[in-house]
Amino acid sequence: METRANHVLIGLFTIIVAVLAVLFALWASNYTTDRNWDMYDVYFKESVTGLGVGGIVQYNGINVGEVRKLTLDPKDPRRVIARIRLQADTPVKIDTKAKLAFIGLTGVAQIQLTGGLPESPLLLPTESQPIPRIPTTPSALQNLAAAADDIVERVRAILSEENVARISGTLAHLEQLSGSLADEKEGTAALIKQLDPTATPSSTA
Repeated sequence: METRANHVLIGLFTIIVAVLAVLFALWASNYTTDRNWDMYDVYFKESVTGLGVGGIVQYNGINVGEVRKLTLDPKDPRRVIARIRLQADTPVKIDTKAKLAFIGLTGVAQIQLTGGLPESPLLLPTESQPIPRIPTTPSALQNLAAAADDIVERVRAILSEENVARISGTLAHLEQLSGSLADEKEGTAALIKQLDPTATPSSTA
């Protein structure tokens, strides 16, 4: 009976040691993985259609990370927060900028990181911002949309009721001036004909 109890204790001890070993391996793996990646937040003031979780993050055209999470800013739902993780050796500086870019004509979007002077300090976590925030610049699509809006506003200003009335009045004046010039031309031609000595005198009745 005592032998069986000893075997049970030994088996239980072995199982506990094995479980602890697995848990330690998982913890060590996660710890190492976390140390190999750094988290950043990117705040977009435009639609991020085409960008999804797992999307590519590039720095000067080189893949350096991926999108981990996309959420609306609870303080301003017009903004989108993209949580990204980058390789720990990625030199993200305080003047590094992020923007949305599209891959060809597929409609799939990715985040492009650019800039960062060699002498600029690294963008590091702080007490107020434990996850550093990378500033953004407008994407090409947003610039195009802004230019289109500007053109529409200019056209609307040109075609305002006041300007349309002015243009109509100008056209009316031009039409009157054209008629007056035509009348003067006919009168001038008749006067020249009367003064022309070679002109055949008109017969009297």
